Amino acid sequence: MDLQERVFLKKADRNELYSLEPPFPYTNFLLELSNACNHKCLFCAHQKMKRKVGRMNPEMAESVLRQAYELGTREVGLYATGEPFIVPELAQYVKMAKDIGYTYVYLTSNGALATPERIREVVDAGIDSIKFSINAPERKMYEFIHGRDDFDTVFEHLVYLNQYRKESGRNYKIYITGILTRYTEHMRDDYFKIFDGLADQIVFKDVYNQGGYMPEIDYLLRCTHDTEVMRRCNLPFDALCVTCEGYLSVENADFENMLIVADLNKVSLKEGWYGEKMKEIRQKFMDDKLEGTVCAGCVHHRQEPAEPLMPEYATENDDLFLDWPVRERIRAAGLPYTKLVYVPMAADIIHPGHINILKTAASLGRVMVGLFSDEAIRTYKPEPYMNYEQRKIVLENLKGVDVVVMQETKDYEPNLRRFKPDYMVHGTDWREGPLAQVRQKAFDVMAEWGGEIVEPEYTQGVSSSEFKKKVRDAE
Repeated sequence: MDLQERVFLKKADRNELYSLEPPFPYTNFLLELSNACNHKCLFCAHQKMKRKVGRMNPEMAESVLRQAYELGTREVGLYATGEPFIVPELAQYVKMAKDIGYTYVYLTSNGALATPERIREVVDAGIDSIKFSINAPERKMYEFIHGRDDFDTVFEHLVYLNQYRKESGRNYKIYITGILTRYTEHMRDDYFKIFDGLADQIVFKDVYNQGGYMPEIDYLLRCTHDTEVMRRCNLPFDALCVTCEGYLSVENADFENMLIVADLNKVSLKEGWYGEKMKEIRQKFMDDKLEGTVCAGCVHHRQEPAEPLMPEYATENDDLFLDWPVRERIRAAGLPYTKLVYVPMAADIIHPGHINILKTAASLGRVMVGLFSDEAIRTYKPEPYMNYEQRKIVLENLKGVDVVVMQETKDYEPNLRRFKPDYMVHGTDWREGPLAQVRQKAFDVMAEWGGEIVEPEYTQGVSSSEFKKKVRDAE
């Protein structure tokens, strides 16, 4: 079976697996030997990861490998969120898996650390395939995507990988994967020109939002030809991923352990696979009720708060859904992108003035409404008629609003620094009155990263304060 067939098998719509207790996976087993990585790929959540970097205990690795094999698994990939060649003992783990009886052991690597010596080690240990992830076929774009100028190094290592296959007589497969973004999707033909004869197969994958960890991919990097409105996911039903800490996760890109379902330091792999937490997430998938999980962002292309399945194992990361690191890299490269527009609002009573503001904002880019908390409103206005959650629901359903976040004070600085928008839009009504000082501060803060403030003319004849006064007078 070639790589294309294998990839198809992994993505196949196999409805018979959709049950609370599906068969134990034969393939689709990833063992995360380390979560460290030497690259900072533009589309990867590793660049924002706050989870402790570490390596898997050898005893844990052997235990999990043996348990999975006894349960029927025959293929294993020795990687997940990290770079496998960072692990000095990588070849020993390859040999361990082969000695246990695995028929297919494979790696996916960025290739920068796959030196001739390391290649010989893993090949001689019995590796069945090595795949280099090369996400642009030319040096400048490669550096932009990978965050490192390693294109020439990786090319040399790829050449040696082919050379050693001839020298050793070992029939391992060599693959290249290109993760395509809107900036590289036109480069498919270049891959075949540059890497001609250096790979048994070149496989392209459209960038996706990293299991919901990178929602910005959907509006900043997603390929223009990718029109999929909802992703089909089989992972809770036919895939194993064990993190370097020894936790069973639903997703192989679980950067902050948000999708942990079992601690294999405490329970067996079989108990984890058929345990209540795994059944719980499978039921959510079967019912299409993923709200509150990172899976929702992945499947439905949404940006929303997410809670871990087992909080005691997750890493707290308030920056996980911030998109400015990606936007800044794109801006610095001089490439076009969807800009972020911040719109602060109380929005207690929506009126035409609010709509005009949102129209202006939507014409500039992706609209983030900074919705004042109830406490923030009380500092300069009477008690709001609707509470925060009620106002949030209204705004989320208005045309042109992409995401709503809380602004906890009338001071815009904390949210501006947190999200670093390209634009802020505010009506001219803040030039005088209680927000005049706040306005000047906002201008000063936005200027720090070259952001702009746009001030549409205040819509005359409408005011939420006047509306509320009329209501009170009528009572």
